[in-house]
Parts: sequence; structure tokens; C-alpha cells
Amino acid sequence: MKNILTIIFLSTLIVGCAYKPLINPETSKDPATGENIAGNYWKDLHACRYIFKQNTGKLAILPDEKGFIKKCMKDYGYAILR
Repeated sequence: MKNILTIIFLSTLIVGCAYKPLINPETSKDPATGENIAGNYWKDLHACRYIFKQNTGKLAILPDEKGFIKKCMKDYGYAILR
């Protein structure tokens, strides 16, 4: 039973780390300048992941990384499709 719970827990963590939001590059604009920002996608995605990891305690049980990444990328100006 303990092994099954460990496998489920680790699977959930791995799936959570694999999330990459699907964006619409044509409508993703910098909120300040209105210029297209699709070329900064990977930099911004890693910045959002870094911010999440730095602000989530080690004792947090299954925090909502996917929701945080979506909101963070929207705040950067990306049009998130899913």
C-alpha cells in the first residue's frame, strides 16, 4: 500500500512539472508596449517556474503549479489556449 501511494505521489509531481501552456503567438503581446513577445516564451516560462518554486514551501502538499504557471504567463501577456 505504501509503495502505491509513493508511486501516485511521484507521478503527480512529475506530471505537474511537465506542464507547458499552449499559447497563441499572434495575439501574445507585451502589456506595456503592445509588441509581440512570443520569442521570449521559454525565458518567461522558466521565470514563472522559478518564481513558483521560490515561493512554495517545501512542506506544501501538491500545490497548484499548473494554475500558477497559467496566471503568471497571462500576466506576462501571453494568450493561453490551454
